[in-house]
Amino acid sequence: MRTSEIMNEVEQKFADIYTHFKELQQKDEYRRYWDKCMESLSNRDLLVNIIFCNDVFAIPPVKTFLTYYLEDFKKLTGDEHARLDIFVKRGIGAFWGMVFKFVLGYTRQESVSISMNKFFHVKTATVYSAKLRNVVIEA
Repeated sequence: MRTSEIMNEVEQKFADIYTHFKELQQKDEYRRYWDKCMESLSNRDLLVNIIFCNDVFAIPPVKTFLTYYLEDFKKLTGDEHARLDIFVKRGIGAFWGMVFKFVLGYTRQESVSISMNKFFHVKTATVYSAKLRNVVIEA
């Protein structure tokens, strides 16, 4: 599966599947966060690492994503601790749910503690398992 196919599927279906978070994709005030999420899908190596961390180490995609982009989020938020409001945190979680459940085909999920208290103030995130098929990510 090509990164462009993943991006297209997320872009096309997110607002219909995650109606409560469609503003993340559609409203200008949140667009910078949506764009950062989409940027992560365009980076094949990062995406492969996010999947690997989820599958092998049970590290939620949200944690890997936020950790990777910490400096970017400090700039996006204008806050040295990159604190995100509740809608953005949940919207980013929905984004990764879309990727793992509806694009990559994982069928189970579990909320786990991630304790990102120094930055982001995120306490829990989801790990995905029981994928229906193996997917090879191509650039």
